[in-house]
Amino acid sequence: ETAFDMDEVVVIGYGTTAVKDVTGTIAVVKADDITSEPVPNVAQALQGKVAGVHVTSLSGAPGAGTSVRIRGVGTFNNSSPIFVVDGIILDDISFLNTSDISSMEVLKDASATAIYGSRGANGVILVTTKRGEAGLAKPLFSFSSEVGLQKLARKIDLLDGKEFAIISNEIRAGSYNNVDAVPNTDWQDLIFHTGLMQKHEFSMSGSTALTRFYLGVGVHSEDGIIDKSSYDRISLKLNNTYSLSKNIELGNNITLAPYRQQNEPGVTFAVYRAQPLLEPYYDDGSFGVVHNVGNPLASLEYSNNFRKGIRGVGNLFGTVTFLESLIFRSSFGVDASYNKAESFTPAYTVYNPDGTASQQQNVLSDIYKGSTENLSWLWENTLTFDRQFGNHSINVLGGYTLQKISSQEFRLSGENLIRDGEDFWYITPAYIIDEANNVNTLQNIYNGVDPNLYYSMMSYLFRTNYTYNGKYIVTATFRRDGSSKFSKENRYSNFPAFALGWNLGREEFIRNIPFITTMKLRGSWGMIGNEKISYFDRYARVQSDIIATFGSPDNSYPAASYGKSGNPDLKWETTTQTDIGLEIGVMDNRLTGEFDFYNRVTDDILVELSTPGHIGNGLGQRVRYNAASVLNRGIEIMVNWRETMGDLSYSAGVVGSTVYNEVLDIGGVGVDSTLIGGYLANGQAVTLSKEGLPIGAFYGYQTDGIFQ
Repeated sequence: ETAFDMDEVVVIGYGTTAVKDVTGTIAVVKADDITSEPVPNVAQALQGKVAGVHVTSLSGAPGAGTSVRIRGVGTFNNSSPIFVVDGIILDDISFLNTSDISSMEVLKDASATAIYGSRGANGVILVTTKRGEAGLAKPLFSFSSEVGLQKLARKIDLLDGKEFAIISNEIRAGSYNNVDAVPNTDWQDLIFHTGLMQKHEFSMSGSTALTRFYLGVGVHSEDGIIDKSSYDRISLKLNNTYSLSKNIELGNNITLAPYRQQNEPGVTFAVYRAQPLLEPYYDDGSFGVVHNVGNPLASLEYSNNFRKGIRGVGNLFGTVTFLESLIFRSSFGVDASYNKAESFTPAYTVYNPDGTASQQQNVLSDIYKGSTENLSWLWENTLTFDRQFGNHSINVLGGYTLQKISSQEFRLSGENLIRDGEDFWYITPAYIIDEANNVNTLQNIYNGVDPNLYYSMMSYLFRTNYTYNGKYIVTATFRRDGSSKFSKENRYSNFPAFALGWNLGREEFIRNIPFITTMKLRGSWGMIGNEKISYFDRYARVQSDIIATFGSPDNSYPAASYGKSGNPDLKWETTTQTDIGLEIGVMDNRLTGEFDFYNRVTDDILVELSTPGHIGNGLGQRVRYNAASVLNRGIEIMVNWRETMGDLSYSAGVVGSTVYNEVLDIGGVGVDSTLIGGYLANGQAVTLSKEGLPIGAFYGYQTDGIFQ
């Protein structure tokens, strides 16, 4: 099969359709392409396979997340697409096993994503997991195992000890009398090493006359290239389908994924800045002093930072078919997670050679404990009418959905524990241990919600797809979304989309061209929303962590004051996108190509702008407004060659895309005509966004050279 097998069925939002009837820009990645690469995160399997999709690992640490961007960055807020796994809307899919996935469909244009309304503004990635096949005589078993090594791809070329001494003498003559006698420490060699990766996955699937089942188990283990960094996860997948009668079907999709992670304290900053002529250890075995940045080996030794938790994602669904052409489907899905964090740093000091204390020290031992609970439930109900009348084929979908997302955080910290051993990593209220005033103190407590994970939505959706004679296709989509992040006056917004398709390959004047097998021209226009902001942005808030001093004599009292101003007039961001595409297959579809041009403009982007100093607490605080606009425009090309010669088959492909990104408007004046970001470790900003430049453009002094 190829992507241009016109009778092949692909997954679209809330349904499936044949490739020949697709009017949106949809790219399909099959299971074999997903499992062919040893990636720790499923989303990384998309890299290089779909035009216009850019995948980046957020760091090299074990268990690190992945950033996915479809057709560039179109907003100053969250630009990530959504993932829809078996009908459940999620923000990431890091918990899935690659071998459990049947296919991934990437929806890119407005016609394809509008059925998801506000959630589809940055694109949609549909993930279909495997199910048992009907009619199997006996169960199918599958096992795969991967073991690999990872190491630093390339060391940064830094000065060695002698070179550092020579440069130091040029800056301040006489700093080192004998540059050949100075120590030479390669801090990169001391910190980075080879890490082991393992992934083992097992699955079993089968069917009976009334049921189909799929069971998958995966174990993923990863040791980082820095000590005290690791990630271990077990994933359990269970998909069942029950045929109660000819017209009634029930099923479930369930995934459970417990994990444990250890995080190193971020020593790479020190590794690349530590002077190479400083010794890592003194003769007595104690850690050597590293000026300005601290000894990274000491930081690793005294760091103990752990996370563990479990995530459960699943849904129960039922479908009823009646009057032959009507299908009712109801699905209730849940995404729940519990995460626990714990860190401990003992009291320690790195001493100078003369015995005095250096700046690298922790006077009292510190302990931190925290937990988060996240729960999202989604209830979706759809009714589909699918019928063919002669040369006319029509598919109509209507639906109603409800979603609620909630979270809770609990954090507390303490200091000066009785012992450093793990058995004593507990926090208690302040009390005196002995006459030396050895106190174990509870320092801070926080209990609240994550404002980005605390809201609800209600939506109505509609889509109709009409095809005449297999040649001419019309698709119309409409979605109305309501979000609790906005006031009642602005709570709802409408998102329409329209698309046209023309199967040129079925026209006589194309069919008479012998080498052309298939050809389709399509175009779409649509509007999509975005509301990925904090739930609190529309509210004025009270600042309660204040100490007030007054009275005679002076006394301190807990106090509260006006905190941050809100904006009750906030409304949806709106993305308008136009897409024109051509699909072509020649030589019996051995050579296929897909070419797209898109133009996407996002208006009313929610950005924070300054307010006059006399408002609120007089700090000239920043308040969120609908103000900015951003343009994304580009072309996408996918060309594939597939050949089968007897038992030998091979394929080769080229994927290319361009993204032109420009800020059309920020919405502010003066200091607010630019948005500053991209801070270095020393606090210096190196990126800005302003009218006429891309989002996050790098900036700095232009130089003609170095003054000697």
